Amino acid sequence: MKMAQKRKTKKNTLITESYEIEVEDWEVNYHFGINTLPEDLIDGVYWEDSKLILMGRIILPALEKVSKARIEIADDPKLDDHWQPKPTIISAKAIGWMVITGGDNILIFNCSVPSRSLPFIVLAVQSGKIKYASIFGTKLKWKKGTISSLSLSTHREEE
Repeated sequence: MKMAQKRKTKKNTLITESYEIEVEDWEVNYHFGINTLPEDLIDGVYWEDSKLILMGRIILPALEKVSKARIEIADDPKLDDHWQPKPTIISAKAIGWMVITGGDNILIFNCSVPSRSLPFIVLAVQSGKIKYASIFGTKLKWKKGTISSLSLSTHREEE
């Protein structure tokens, strides 16, 4: 009688990586209007969307066929009470996601920040104080990943 062998399964261990971007240009997008989308997509009668977009050059890591980055920073009112003793969101796995879309030479980062932070960030970008972005998240797998932190600064962070 043969005994069944136990298969060892690989645990899904996430490999993290730091993405360093030199900011070269920026723009903003804003939309406000009546919500015509289904209720399960967006709550409420209004739909507001504001976004700061930073474009730049990827410094690290060296990625094959990708040298440009697009960082889309949007405000998320659900994050506004994160500093309260009893926040509404108790745990989170990411503040955003990243993707390389088919055929593009651009790595797109989509990050959420508390709504009170976005005007401050836009002011810093507008005054020329934001020259570098450091994004920490999962290593790209199948051209996708998640973002766990975002840092914007005048000087490049030293390792």
